[in-house]
Amino acid sequence: MSPMGNKIGIVFDGFDTATNCIETAKLADEAGLSSIWIAEHLGYREAITLCAACASVTKNTTLVPTAISPYLWHPTPTAMAMATLSELAPRRIACCVSVGNLLNLSESGKEPVKPVLAIQEYIEDLRALWTGKTLSVERLNYNLNGARMEFDVTHSIPIYVASTGPRVLQMSGKLADGALLSVGLSIDYTQQCIEWIQKGLTASPANKKNFSVASFLFFGVSLEGRKAVDALRAKLAYLFRSVKHADNIKSSGIPIDHAAIIEAARVRDFATATKLIPDEAVEAFCVGGSPRMVREQLDKYITAGIDE
Repeated sequence: MSPMGNKIGIVFDGFDTATNCIETAKLADEAGLSSIWIAEHLGYREAITLCAACASVTKNTTLVPTAISPYLWHPTPTAMAMATLSELAPRRIACCVSVGNLLNLSESGKEPVKPVLAIQEYIEDLRALWTGKTLSVERLNYNLNGARMEFDVTHSIPIYVASTGPRVLQMSGKLADGALLSVGLSIDYTQQCIEWIQKGLTASPANKKNFSVASFLFFGVSLEGRKAVDALRAKLAYLFRSVKHADNIKSSGIPIDHAAIIEAARVRDFATATKLIPDEAVEAFCVGGSPRMVREQLDKYITAGIDE
């Protein structure tokens, strides 16, 4: 879908220290990677702050806080923060919004009611604020009573929508500038997600030209492929703490005790959750192994329709 061809970026999940993140971002920029995505996992490092820090040590990469939830972040301070980032790194800022992890929302006392409407309203209001409009609206998760930006937002800020669900992905094709698929998706489920996005794009043909489908991938490479596989197992266990991966797991046909993983994660016992991830799951949901193996696996995702 993207006219730019396949682009490769790097993702920080908030588990590394801020210093390590900044140092690695500088190396990624020097190596020619196109983007740096910083995940917003509650309880870990904060994404917009880290993007601002990375802006000071990079020159070319696009910086993307990922993913901001309308259930937790009011659009006015979010619009302010993103516009400030855009001043720090002109034409190198994008924004990714999402419902958010259900466990994290529950811990924050939030319930994701009407997610399609919530994300749609959020995108509309961010864009309106960035164009200098004064907003007075009652929304599902917040109200705006004369809110406006008091400084000009000179450069456009693309908005991605992160999801693996049919209705939200279809809406992304209609409204957003791109979609972000979750890390840890099987090839079959990746293809299913792209079909949902295409339905939205069909309804909004003008969106097709520049719309980009991005996907996070758990990636590990080692001359001894086994080391890479073992390193990815814990990442997959953390990912599968979400009930939203039930259909994704089912699509693989691999017997995984998803309920047991969720329960172990609930009590923060990720050592047990990791032991519940079999070798074949790492192969199905990650790109890991020897250099030859990872080239073959990566090509499958590109063939499926991933642009970034």
